[in-house]
Amino acid sequence: MRARNPRAPWGVGLFVGVFLACLAAACGEGVEGEEAAARAWARAQAAWQRGDLGAYAAWQELDPQTAPGREAHARLEAADAHYRRGLGALESGEDGAREALAEGAARAPMNPAYYLRLARATRDRGIALRAAEYYSKYLAAFPDGPDSDAARRELRQLDPQLAGVFDPPGEPTAAAALEAPRENEPWLIALGGLVLGVLSTITVTQVARWLRLRGISLERLVRTAPEFHPAVAYLVGSLRHELLKHRFGAAGDALRGDAPPPEQLAFLRDRLFGGTPLVEAWEGHLIAFERALGARVDLRRDRAFRRAGRAVRTIARLERPLRDERAEAIPKLARAHARLVEFDAYLAELVRDLVRTRVDEALLREVVDAVRAEHSAGQVELDAVEVEAPEEEVLVDVFRADLVLVLKNVVRNAVLAVGRGAAPRRLRVDVVLELEPTGDETVQLRVLDSSEEALDPAVLFDRRVDRGLGLVAAAVHRYGGTIDVAEVAREGFAKAVVISFFRAA
Repeated sequence: MRARNPRAPWGVGLFVGVFLACLAAACGEGVEGEEAAARAWARAQAAWQRGDLGAYAAWQELDPQTAPGREAHARLEAADAHYRRGLGALESGEDGAREALAEGAARAPMNPAYYLRLARATRDRGIALRAAEYYSKYLAAFPDGPDSDAARRELRQLDPQLAGVFDPPGEPTAAAALEAPRENEPWLIALGGLVLGVLSTITVTQVARWLRLRGISLERLVRTAPEFHPAVAYLVGSLRHELLKHRFGAAGDALRGDAPPPEQLAFLRDRLFGGTPLVEAWEGHLIAFERALGARVDLRRDRAFRRAGRAVRTIARLERPLRDERAEAIPKLARAHARLVEFDAYLAELVRDLVRTRVDEALLREVVDAVRAEHSAGQVELDAVEVEAPEEEVLVDVFRADLVLVLKNVVRNAVLAVGRGAAPRRLRVDVVLELEPTGDETVQLRVLDSSEEALDPAVLFDRRVDRGLGLVAAAVHRYGGTIDVAEVAREGFAKAVVISFFRAA
């Protein structure tokens, strides 16, 4: 009978134990790696949702060997195809740019290197405010990139003050006043270089962070970006009606006397504090502004909105004192209410004239120049271009951005029609005032061309018409205007598209 080796079980057990330990360690490392990747993936997605400039890098840094990393890189690749297609369409003036860029934005963050192409394309289309934003994002991401100097020069032409933020640091002004280091003090040179290096790093980092968080006031946006006027008017109207008038307006009657009677005080409390909490309602309106207007506006840094926000929070803190009918609550409420009344008047003044546009030669030339700069229309050689507007002030109750859009579509259609005909190719944009039997005046914006192509007035109302004239007609009718095709007796012109609005008082 064979003798049993007493050491065999111990050896086998040791081998199995080591094997299982290694297997557990390997599995543990795999589990921990996936968990770490999942946490990094969550942070990267949060950065994307916040609009952080570093979101793209955070997605790229995810390990493609992990499940979150594979998903991130696949989405980046799919989004990049949409971004590149949208950029190409935007640069060439073709249709579909907005849709392609939106498809990319729905999938993953964009490569910050594309911001320079976006900046130049939007600049060439006359959208200066958006172009400045894209230049800023590019320079914040690549302060020392190969194209950064060119980007700074181009941004300076649009917004010199903003461009100054990204100027490379110059020599310290106080350096000339310092005594030169002596030859036996090389450590001083090294220390100075270290300090300057640290300060430069801090400056670039802080400037980039400051820019991402920076926003202009609503008043400045209104003054410099007419394309936002319709959105601003709607947002301000909602804020004034739903919050300032409906809820805070109730405090006006209650605060006229020395002390409101119990029934009036009960009504006041119910109006102020019933429903959505005041601060939450206020923040909801701020979020609506930010979503509609983008990161260029920061209402939390807007002085008027900051003061109003403090007043809202003051009133919110008075809920319990008012319910307890404390004597000091009414004066505090009165002071906060007065600030909100001032804020409401400020908003009313801010948007009062947004829907009112001056029809002058500058507006007409802006439209004609913008159309002629487009790729397709720019290929048409015009023999004559005439622009004429009344010398007197003429106003119409139409948002400027909408009026420009309508005119550009009509002018573009006329230019392309003229280009299909024989020379001489002529275009004229003018304004005619007509007095109606009712005593009202109509402002007729006319786009005349020399093309013999017939344009049936019926097609103006067909949404399938080329170059969107059907959509133009729909936009005109929203403002109570009319659009029609008319023959003209002016020599050298065959027809005119006439857009009419009532003249604003």
